[in-house]
Parts: sequence; C-alpha cells; structure tokens
Amino acid sequence: MKDRTILHINIVNFHIAVARVLEPKLTGYPVAVRVSGSRRALLDVSSEAQCAGVSRGMNVESAKRLCPDLVIIDPVPSEYEKAEKYLIKKASDLSPLAESAGPGHLFVDLTGTQRLHGSAVDTADSLRKKIRNECRMDCAVGLAANRLVSKVATRVIKPDGLCTVIHGCEREFMAPLPVQLLPGLENRIMQQLLQFNLRIIRDLNRIPLKSLASVLGPSAYEISRNAHGIDDTPVRDLVQPAPSVTESCNLSEHTNDDCEISGALFHLISRAGARIRKMGLAAGKIRLSITYADGTQVSRAVRLSTPVRGDLSLYEQCSLLLRKLFVRRVRLTELSTEFTDLTFPYGQIDLFCDNEKEENLMTAIDSIRNSFGENAIRFWGRQKTA
Repeated sequence: MKDRTILHINIVNFHIAVARVLEPKLTGYPVAVRVSGSRRALLDVSSEAQCAGVSRGMNVESAKRLCPDLVIIDPVPSEYEKAEKYLIKKASDLSPLAESAGPGHLFVDLTGTQRLHGSAVDTADSLRKKIRNECRMDCAVGLAANRLVSKVATRVIKPDGLCTVIHGCEREFMAPLPVQLLPGLENRIMQQLLQFNLRIIRDLNRIPLKSLASVLGPSAYEISRNAHGIDDTPVRDLVQPAPSVTESCNLSEHTNDDCEISGALFHLISRAGARIRKMGLAAGKIRLSITYADGTQVSRAVRLSTPVRGDLSLYEQCSLLLRKLFVRRVRLTELSTEFTDLTFPYGQIDLFCDNEKEENLMTAIDSIRNSFGENAIRFWGRQKTA
C-alpha cells in the first residue's frame, strides 16, 4: 500500500486575515472580529491583540480594558465564503480529495499525484506562494503521512512557511513539542497534564495508557494516539455528499402543549448530538421541520458562526427555530431535525467558557451511555415512544 501524503493549509487567524485584505490599514494593529448577532464575544483576534492578553471568546468590554487600542470589527460572512471558495478551488485542482476543516483550514490528499504535479514538497510550496500572491494572505502548510501530523506541522511554523515530516518519523517529530500543540486538547485536560508536569509530548508518551486513563478518563486513548502521531482519518472526496445527521419522531398524541413538544425536541437532539460527537464532528448548520395535524409542513434553518455539538447548545438553537415555526394553534404530529456542515472542531469548540463546560458534561454522559446503555441517563421531558 502506497504511503499517504497529506497536505494541510492553515491560514492563521482567518477572519483577521480576510479583514486585512479588505482594509490593509489594519495590518500591524491589534484587531478583533466580534461574533455576529447580539453576543458580546470575540470570534477571532490578531497576534498583536493576543500579545496584549486578548483571546477568542473574551467579552468585548474586557478586551477593551486590556487593550484600549483594540480595533473591533463586525464579521463579513460573504467575504469569508469567497475566500473559502478560492482555497477549495486551488486545493481541488491538486486532488479530488480536498476537504475544508474549518475557517482557513483545508486538507488535501496528494497521494499518487507526483506524476501529475511533481514532488509534494514543490506542490505545497507553490500553492503557498500562489495564495500569498493572489490573495495577499500568508499561510502555513504542512506535509505528513496523516491529517493530525500535517496539522501540527503548520502549528509549528505558523503564521507562514512550509514544514515536511518524513514518513515513519511522526512519533519523533511529535516527541519534543509542547503538549499545547495537540489539536483539540481541552483546557481541563491541559490543566491536568500540567499538574503532573507533563509539558512535553515525549513525557506524555512515557506514561502507561492505563495510568493515563485513570486520570484523564476515556479521552486518554485518543490523546495517546495523537501524541504518538497516529491518525487514520481519511480526507473526504469532494464528490461525496457531506456528512449529516437527521433525527425525527412522530408524536404519539397530537399535541400543542409546549412542555411536551420541548421534551420531544430535546429527545431528538440528545440522540443526534451523541451521533455527531461519536463522529468527532460539530454542526455548523441546523434545520428544524414541524408537521401540523392538518398535514402542513414548515421548516427553517440557521447557520452557526461557531460549530457546536453539545446537547444544550444544539437545543438552544433548535428552540429558537421552534418559536419561529410554531405560530399556529393547530396541534403537531411530527418533529424533524437535520444537522449539516459537520466539521472537525480542532479545538474550535472550546473557544467560549460555557462551551468548554458543556463539552466536559457531554463527554461524561457519552461515556456512561456507552458503558450502560442509552437509557442510563435521561434528561427531563423524554419523548414517550408509541
């Protein structure tokens, strides 16, 4: 079997990079992009703002106190979409196996493309220069045998440059790096590792897996694989349909009781959320459909600024959609939810404190359900099945 060659493209602080292309005068100044809507939190911050103590998810007022010169701008979704389409076009020109993994992040499987494009190193460096010259955005690119190591490679050299990890040297490459470079590591896990003075990945690899699991819980197995540079996740083909999760239920008794409907909705979301988390993904778009007793069906969708996968966050968004849809006094017969734009979080899910707490809760609940069955833990208002 031919060794895989995976390219990762990482445009650091993607929303800031797009903003500076639109307004070059922002270059060199501390800049932050706020979350769209009423939420007073920061979606992305520049390196200059980070040096002043400002971080993603921070309250706008707190950020201003830390950095009075901070320039806060509103998001521009249409421009982000243009930039993403450009990146996907450039990536798909190299291989049909090209996948977006969040704003400014793409994976490209270059396995077997040497005859067509030349060496993978030259291909990667050429792409990096094209993005800089055509889009005026710096990017870090990493080449490795799998997605995980290529992702870490871009973190080593960001915000700009090329890093290649030789096949078979994944563990040696990872060993001297700080544990903070492992993608998706929660703050709770990070604090536990630091308490045991496990600051370097090499030190983490020396701990027996059973001992690590006794401290970190079920997540220890994935963390150990990542620390050894092991990742079998494929790059999804562009022609394949994007993954999605759908759940629906028929209300055994047609009802317009708010409490019963909310309970049924939460039951759907609980099932869907477990499936999404099992895939290691987060939902970027939600569609809710309801069917009235007279046969009328209506639906509504929302695109999320930050992908989520916790039951509470998913329910919050679905509840807002339900309020906008359920405007008649006619009873309901069916509820249906669809979660699309599923993406790999790679640490994005813990930008906000509330999300981090919810992620810890969901991890614990999923672990209990995997061991003792789906009915081991139930939330309020669980749907009565017919």
